[in-house]
Amino acid sequence: MRKVRGLMVMFLCLNWGLVCSGADNIIPKDLILMPYPAKLELKDGIYRITKDFKISTEGVANQRLYIQATRWLRRLDRRTGTFFSQEFVTPETIPGAGMVIKTKRAGVVKFGEDESYKLDISNDKITLTAETDLGALRGIETLLQLLDSDEEGYFFPAVAIEDEPRFPWRGLMIDVARHFQPVDVIKRNLDGMAAVKMNVLHLHLSDDQGFRIESKIYPQLHQLASDGQYFTHEDIREIVSYAAERGIRVVPEFDVPGHATSWLVAFPQLASAPGPYAPGGQLLPHETEQAGDVEQQFEIAEIKASGTYRLERNSGIFDPTLNPILEETYEMLGTLFGEMAALFPDSYFHIGGDENEGRHWDKNPEIQQFMKKNNIADNHALQTYFNKRLLKILAKYNKKMIGWDEILQPDLPKTAVIHSWRGQEGLVKAARNGYQTILSNGYYIDLLKPAYKHYLNDPLPANAPLTEMQKKNVLGGEATMWSELVTPTTIDSRIWPRTAAIAERLWSPAAINDVRDMYRRLDHISFLLEEHGLTHKRNRQVILRNLTGGGDTEALEVLANVVEPLKGYKRNPGGTMYKTYSPFTLFADVAIADAPDARVFNQLVVDYLNHSKEVSEADIKSWLQKWRDNHKKLIPTIEQSFVLRSIEQLSANLSEIARLGLEAMDGNVQGHNPMEQLQWYEHALEKLERSRQSGGRTDLQVINSIEQLVKRKAAILPVYKTDKTITIDGDLSDWSDVTWNYFIPAKHYNWDDSCHFAIRWDKKNLYLAFKVQNTNLQALAKTRDQEGLHMDDGVEFLIDTEGDRSAEWKNDDLAYHINVFNAIIDDRGSLANGEYNNSWNGNAKTAVKVSGTINNPKDKDTGYQVEVAINWKELGRNPVDQTVMGINLCVNDRDDIHQQYRYYDYMNLPVFHVPAGFAKLVLIDKDFNTETSFEQE
Repeated sequence: MRKVRGLMVMFLCLNWGLVCSGADNIIPKDLILMPYPAKLELKDGIYRITKDFKISTEGVANQRLYIQATRWLRRLDRRTGTFFSQEFVTPETIPGAGMVIKTKRAGVVKFGEDESYKLDISNDKITLTAETDLGALRGIETLLQLLDSDEEGYFFPAVAIEDEPRFPWRGLMIDVARHFQPVDVIKRNLDGMAAVKMNVLHLHLSDDQGFRIESKIYPQLHQLASDGQYFTHEDIREIVSYAAERGIRVVPEFDVPGHATSWLVAFPQLASAPGPYAPGGQLLPHETEQAGDVEQQFEIAEIKASGTYRLERNSGIFDPTLNPILEETYEMLGTLFGEMAALFPDSYFHIGGDENEGRHWDKNPEIQQFMKKNNIADNHALQTYFNKRLLKILAKYNKKMIGWDEILQPDLPKTAVIHSWRGQEGLVKAARNGYQTILSNGYYIDLLKPAYKHYLNDPLPANAPLTEMQKKNVLGGEATMWSELVTPTTIDSRIWPRTAAIAERLWSPAAINDVRDMYRRLDHISFLLEEHGLTHKRNRQVILRNLTGGGDTEALEVLANVVEPLKGYKRNPGGTMYKTYSPFTLFADVAIADAPDARVFNQLVVDYLNHSKEVSEADIKSWLQKWRDNHKKLIPTIEQSFVLRSIEQLSANLSEIARLGLEAMDGNVQGHNPMEQLQWYEHALEKLERSRQSGGRTDLQVINSIEQLVKRKAAILPVYKTDKTITIDGDLSDWSDVTWNYFIPAKHYNWDDSCHFAIRWDKKNLYLAFKVQNTNLQALAKTRDQEGLHMDDGVEFLIDTEGDRSAEWKNDDLAYHINVFNAIIDDRGSLANGEYNNSWNGNAKTAVKVSGTINNPKDKDTGYQVEVAINWKELGRNPVDQTVMGINLCVNDRDDIHQQYRYYDYMNLPVFHVPAGFAKLVLIDKDFNTETSFEQE
């Protein structure tokens, strides 16, 4: 038996895409820490800060501890305005110091170094203890996040913390190849990384659009293939040193053999496609060494390169590929990697290896002959041959090779590290086969997905099909900031604050996964990150002022705060809408993932529909009124700034749907009979659907919530009488003349899955038909799980036969669950405590027709069809006497990756099983007078 209250909690969690873990009881609501510590005990008391606050140190540590502790003291100064008397933290014991940092040894900035710490705060002292100074650096970040204040001043709450990371690899990849990001951008992001305990900066240094690092051995690389934008050796040393002072490793990536256009601008003779040189031609560096006039040789190189390969100005996947059969290819890479290995002291070296389509290999007869001669079966095997050669080169420099998951092929040595970007399946496969792995799939922050999607993406899901030994092969994960659509002005707003949520997933225990609390803390952490010079907040204002020509930005900001840029790569279709030199100072560049006002409003609607006493209709109406009136305020700005013409309809749409939401909440729907109200309702749905069209390459993020309000207040489903004989066989041949209703996953609008449904009636039965699109059919349970949920793919529909829309389950509330095996489970409401009566089973006649293969995740299913007939006697209604009922319809879908329960329903509710959330179902017959049988809510 299950109660409605428990359902509400569970399905609120499922609305965010997770299963609750009791994290509400783990995290005290007055603490804002991110990542959250492994163990925390909140004690009585506080440590109050005074001007005499000092930091003392004990034990052995690297010099960086004293540098960063001093920096920490200045940050505390800025936050409190206290201006402490201590100038520098030094390796000395200070009697009576308020804080003592104790370390046992100097840490080494390497993979797997100890980063654990203990922090104890009492009324009279703060003690931070760590094995290494790196652990101490993590601890002082936690301490600064604990800072609080009251009317008497600033203090730290008394706590006892024992903390260590869950994963040793917690990285951020910054692509500096598509759009170059200068040293100051890298530094401020390193500071942000340190603040949330990340420890790997991965620099993507080469791609089709640029080669971004100086080579003193092969200077034509940066001279011909960077547009003059690259890191010098001194820049790299500065970045590596700056990172090391913060306990962060720097891992370089040189993408080969594909994504190689920039390589071939400098070395066209190493290309797989025909070029100006025959294979085996002499390399330019050797010519340069033999000749005395270096400048003249570069002129020759530029002439030879021109007209053959040029840097790509678009985004996408391109064909130019290094030739893997030339010894000169390995000679050049070996020499260059040796030069780069000396610049990057970390033991890991990334060779890319992704998205090599092999087209130029296929067209090169010499490569094909080489493959045949050496029994190399296909391009995958040829790339494995190439990678093995690189492994030997990198081993010579004591480097461990990392590559994107395409490199995982038979015979690849186990010393290679697999960087999974295409899915969890690749990570699991690699870990099972003994490879160390890093996860980036699900952490692609350039796709501008909301923070909660990244937050709930775990490198090791609870049900991961790995042994405990195999799980140790999963090193952690990396957020990936690909830079096709960012510049130094906008990159911070694409990285932060969402990367802090990823940092928590990689540091904190898996049980810390409450989405709502994550957002509560993330908002404040976003503010704190600004002290590092990060521009994720302030540069939005810069772009707003640019768009208005220095005019008033208020109305434009109102709109910007409820939109998000088009997800994925839809903003730049085909990679050709923008060039690498295009300025990114448009409306879409103001918009951010997790549109701030939209997120607040959407949560209000969730709470309101769950009957939260903390949310009133007035709270929601105030937002709707603001948006309804904003378009009129924004029009003068749009008229004065031509660049904003693209958002005029977007702004008008927001105003219109806000008006519809207000009308629905006020009960101001047109007409008093069902047909007139139906006309208003259908117009509202049509307008809401049209509003999903983007404007300024952005999408409104409040449409689903306003649709929820409209449906909650005014949803009507007309059900017409049929004279046909409907055969329940699942093929839907008897439904050819109906108009199909349609719904899709409201919270995940880009899902492929969807549902069309139709309802008919005659004097004997109520009939329902479903056409469900589902690309991966699964049905494993066939019964309820221990929580009482019907966990298989299938449909559910709830009928409120009295149409009373009660907030509690009653005897007139019926639930039918039909899975793809045509197993049906029925429930009936009970008058006792609002519980389901699981002992009741109805006699609905059902049929399911499946188009696909159940439980085979490797195939591409189409979906299934369901037909249902329910006798009016079972419903307890005479269709002549009573024509109004309540109904909601739902599709169940077992999560394809994590095997978790998810659903989506017609009413677009945050909680499906809510009786008050029924639509009004109206039976219509040409001889039936609906006006006297329908009461307006």
